[in-house]
Amino acid sequence: MSVLASIRNRAGLLVTVIGVALLIFILQAALESGKWFSNDRNVGEIAGKGVPIEEFDYRVKQQLENYKRNQQQSTVDPGMEDQFVQQTWTQMINEIVMNKEYEKLGLSVSEDELYDLMLVHPHKYVIQQFSERESGKINKDFLDPATGQIDVKKLNTLVQQMNEQQEAAWSDLEKAVKEDRISEKYNNLIKKGLYYTKLEAKQEYVAQNKQFKIKYIVKKYNSLADSVVKVIDADLTAYYNEHQNEYKQEEETRKIEYITYEVFPTKEDTEAIYSDMKRIADEFKTRARTEDSAYVISESDSRNFDVTYHKKGTLSPEIDSLMFFGEKGFVYGPYLENSMYKVAKLVDSKMAADSAKVRHILIALEPQTKPGLKREKARAKAMADSLTTLIKEKKRTFEDLVREVSEDPGSIEKGGDYGWFNSGSGFVEPFKNAGLIGQKGDITVVETQFGYHIIEVLDRSKGESKLVQVATIDKKIEPSPKTIQSYYTKAGEFAGKNRTLEAFTKAVEEQKINKRVAEDVKEGDKNIPGLESPRELVRWMYNEKTKKGDVSDAFELGNKFVVAVLTEIRPKGIPPMELVRELVEPKAKERKKAEKFIEDYNKILSREKNFDNVAILCDLQSRDMEDLTFNTTSLPGAGKEDDFVGTVVTMKAGTISKPIVGRSGVYVVKLESIKEAPETKDYSNIASQTVSTMQSRVDYEVFEALKDNAEIVDKKAKFY
Repeated sequence: MSVLASIRNRAGLLVTVIGVALLIFILQAALESGKWFSNDRNVGEIAGKGVPIEEFDYRVKQQLENYKRNQQQSTVDPGMEDQFVQQTWTQMINEIVMNKEYEKLGLSVSEDELYDLMLVHPHKYVIQQFSERESGKINKDFLDPATGQIDVKKLNTLVQQMNEQQEAAWSDLEKAVKEDRISEKYNNLIKKGLYYTKLEAKQEYVAQNKQFKIKYIVKKYNSLADSVVKVIDADLTAYYNEHQNEYKQEEETRKIEYITYEVFPTKEDTEAIYSDMKRIADEFKTRARTEDSAYVISESDSRNFDVTYHKKGTLSPEIDSLMFFGEKGFVYGPYLENSMYKVAKLVDSKMAADSAKVRHILIALEPQTKPGLKREKARAKAMADSLTTLIKEKKRTFEDLVREVSEDPGSIEKGGDYGWFNSGSGFVEPFKNAGLIGQKGDITVVETQFGYHIIEVLDRSKGESKLVQVATIDKKIEPSPKTIQSYYTKAGEFAGKNRTLEAFTKAVEEQKINKRVAEDVKEGDKNIPGLESPRELVRWMYNEKTKKGDVSDAFELGNKFVVAVLTEIRPKGIPPMELVRELVEPKAKERKKAEKFIEDYNKILSREKNFDNVAILCDLQSRDMEDLTFNTTSLPGAGKEDDFVGTVVTMKAGTISKPIVGRSGVYVVKLESIKEAPETKDYSNIASQTVSTMQSRVDYEVFEALKDNAEIVDKKAKFY
């Protein structure tokens, strides 16, 4: 629910007042942030090169349009838009960073080479473009039956006959192929330069096959309560100084504490909505059938007039029986369903066949058989109407037009026939209704999201069932402008009276308000758990005028008003110790525990040389392991313990180690025996496997390494 949207929909003067206030607020925020009027119009810098917002935004929109065209969608959700923003950013990093490398090495793709990749020996991207999305098989119009591969002659013919739109798509495809090919050349140069010596292969063979039989004991850190261990600032500082790189941040993060005022409708709000729905129910009864759709769209919150004919059992249980036994024009309601008041009207009823058989000709808006073509709806409808007239006047046969005109690859070979179907079959409703409600021999034009279908009813079953068309008007039970204003006033008063962290904290405690925390919030974050669309809140957190301890004004986020205080700023890089104290302290305590455990171990080891007795005196269970190798990555019940493994492989058989400080506890180990790796002179298999593993990492890791050195500054969050 949008709170301010509700105010705009339902209030007169209040709309004007709040609208002006919002305009002032937005302009002020824009001026403060400099987003609209700043001289800095770059979304970032890559290797010292600025990326202008105009160029970047054009590329984002271009990718969005390509996606919508390929997916046959008119819109995309915000989450998908965010993905394309990030994808475009990654692509531009790749281009700027990698092109420098290509230029240094003189790498390029010639025109002849590109021609070969496009039209002689088609690249995988070209093959994908002319393959069906569902099956992945090459579209039959471009398939060479003799080879099972793409027919390059047909491909060349298409290129020579392309329209302007198709040429633009082909140009984009050429660019993608060229980028992939030059990247492949660069990565292959690196891969061919990787080598693994015989000595390295021998060492790896021993690491894999030399086995150590051991006994060990471990005192886990969690066996001693933290409350028993005391650490001072010097302990924390010492641990932090030795491990500060572990706390390094790749980008700045911020932390807020916040309270919410969730807006709920009052009893009076609910009663007012119910009263309005009673008015609507009375008026609905007087409306003619021709007026129903307009009335539903004008009065319903969902603005949806359902044209579907429903079978018994598919409507809401509240109205299902009533609508199937009522007379046309019957109105029921208001009734409560899913936090909405609804009024339903029986608009029409028909007898429909239990099953039907049809054939069709599809005039598609974006034909799969003609990649790149996008047809206007009016043009598609005119074509369908003209062809229908030709069929009815017997100037052309249905069969011929299916083969010549239909743009549904899945049914052309069957003469447009999809066989028998019923109301539960997986076809869109208008398509099914044309067959189930129509009569044998009917030829009609039906619109679906795929385009316009010329449908002929070939046959229908004798069994029939009643179908009903029901119009529903719904209104959400939501707060009135008066209720919304009361919550907004309350949140605004809290924010106005408590402008510091100390005042904020004190007021929260005195008023017993439930306080929430959002940690590690990045400048580009679009989500904060529990808050709807918090982007403006994040922008406030990162506004250059927002300082630690500042309290925000009340933000409207969904059905909540939010007041926040900025409590922490963690800069990019290694944070100061006070910001990571809560992370350092447990580790410093582990170190103190380790010192105590070592002291306890050494007292026993100084007088006892029998390992089993050491385990008994330490009150610890001895554990066995027969096949430990240098490549062992995990100990049973303990996880990764590299220092433990490293100590074992340097010991002599029959000896007991000194205490070993590990990740989960402190160990003592006895090396029982060593089983040497079997003799071999052929290490080629290990060498080839290792080189293959290294080569598989080149495509990703080389780019990541170059990117890390490119001094990238990301400012996308200021624009998106």
